[in-house]
Amino acid sequence: MNEKINKDLEKTMSNAFKALSENKEKKEKQQKKYWSEIKIPFTLQEGLSNYTKSELDGIRKSLKVKNASQLKKADLIALLHDKISNHFDIAFWDNERFKLLIHIAESGGQIPAPNLEDKQIVYFRSSGLIYTGTFEGKHILAVPDDLIQQILSLKNNLNARAIINRNTEWINLTQGILYYYGALSSTQLADMLKKHTKDHIDSADLEAVMQDASAYRNRISINDDFYSNIRVLDSKKVIQEHQRRENVAFYPFTKQQIINAGEPGFVDRNPSYQQLIDFLTQNFNMNKSEADEIAEECVIAIKNGDSANDVLAYLSNLLEFGTMEIIQALMSKIVDLMSHTRGWTLKGYTSAQLSGETNKQIQPMPTSTTKKKVKIGRNEPCPCGSGKKYKKCCGR
Repeated sequence: MNEKINKDLEKTMSNAFKALSENKEKKEKQQKKYWSEIKIPFTLQEGLSNYTKSELDGIRKSLKVKNASQLKKADLIALLHDKISNHFDIAFWDNERFKLLIHIAESGGQIPAPNLEDKQIVYFRSSGLIYTGTFEGKHILAVPDDLIQQILSLKNNLNARAIINRNTEWINLTQGILYYYGALSSTQLADMLKKHTKDHIDSADLEAVMQDASAYRNRISINDDFYSNIRVLDSKKVIQEHQRRENVAFYPFTKQQIINAGEPGFVDRNPSYQQLIDFLTQNFNMNKSEADEIAEECVIAIKNGDSANDVLAYLSNLLEFGTMEIIQALMSKIVDLMSHTRGWTLKGYTSAQLSGETNKQIQPMPTSTTKKKVKIGRNEPCPCGSGKKYKKCCGR
């Protein structure tokens, strides 16, 4: 029996190492493709010709060119060249991408590559406008020389700027709204955007802008007429919980609060969050940056409906608790964090704000979990600090 277990373990480990090796090899191959040598200056024809048929198909799909999937490479290049040179499409871009495009054009067609995620590199390469490569030993972003003047003309195009500004506001507000509310139907989102922008919101335009924003930066998920924060595990559950709280209005955040929450990397670092960071840095061997990363994951777990014991179980896989006193103190910080974290199922409120009769009547849906629990004796004091035995409190 032991021999069989050992063989199975060896096979599992071998497969795991093989998968890691293949992923590493794939990653290296992608990076080599992204940053291969590039000639500066270059024309749109030359830029497209350096792409593989598969990459050209990616541009075709991105530009929504129909009835061209069977074209040979030369014919596809001719079609894309005509499409891009006569009417390149940035109708769904925001200020971040637009400013980058203008900056490249104003810099003579190429700039040192900023720190981009792989998803963003793929996005720009599939636009047919922005190319990546290595020039004079440095990674750069570049645009075809014959498109520079056309790109620069957009800088003072009032109609183009109006659309870019509209998209930017929609994207920032949507990201902020979903940071707090988790998931919404397309109708709910459109109504909230209309409230904050005072403008008519066309649902088709909104979906197109958000789909494009999601392709550029992975912060929004769009499925079955629902929009959700990318970290939401079960958007349908969030929507159901919203419906069960139909007598509770969505928390009335100000427009500025929502815009702030829509910024990349935003985290609601309230006092309870800061106290958890302080506790982690004081009692465990880590710096504030590491503690902040752990605290943020705790918040995401809480927003997704995990219990205090679930969060403690997560932390037990990262930290060596040492003593029951440390566990109890940590559990106290977790419970406090849970009380002051704005829940996705709570319509943006904290459980502390919804405490009382309303919260007693509307209990959250049970969350199934297969996570490993922290081993605490059933007759030991509960780590939450209630004074009860564990079996009579969180261990029930």
